[in-house]
Amino acid sequence: CEHLWEQYAFTLDRDYLMGAYPMLKSRAEFYLDNIWEEPEHKWLVTGPSNSPENSFLLPNGQQAAVCMGPTIDMQQLRELFGNTARAAEILGVNADLQRELKDKRAQLAPNQIGPGGRLQEWLKPYPEPEPHHRHCSPLYGLHPYYEITPRGTPELAVASRKFLAARGDDGTGWSLAWKINFWARLGDGEHAFGL
Repeated sequence: CEHLWEQYAFTLDRDYLMGAYPMLKSRAEFYLDNIWEEPEHKWLVTGPSNSPENSFLLPNGQQAAVCMGPTIDMQQLRELFGNTARAAEILGVNADLQRELKDKRAQLAPNQIGPGGRLQEWLKPYPEPEPHHRHCSPLYGLHPYYEITPRGTPELAVASRKFLAARGDDGTGWSLAWKINFWARLGDGEHAFGL
């Protein structure tokens, strides 16, 4: 639903927002019913889920992909819950839903910096069987969302930079295009231009 909100944010067309709001609301309600409290920190997380097309190694060495609360999900839900609550506030509707979305948004698992200073992809700092995986899903918060910025969240921006450097510049099609956008959002135009 990111595009639904962005269209409103760009145009400030309240009539458009009234038409888009039911879609935002229904998606937010779906996820309110599909988040769970994880036992260690009591954060709210999605699950079962995954970090698109990537996997991790369990402590016993087994490779796995299905997990609870991958970073991309948490970023996308913070975006969805925040945008839906703002839309409801602008339209003057669903005060109870606004409160619930704001409350649950604050309880979602946060972005974490793992060992080595990189933005962490999963709830736990699992090792990766494919460290140069082309997907950079936990950077959704850097682009297209904007919860990670060099000025607003400098520690997370540095962790994102380290994540990108570890993944490398290789990629195909859209994954490479996203890396260009990530470097641009980090303010490194030379790196973005090189890609």
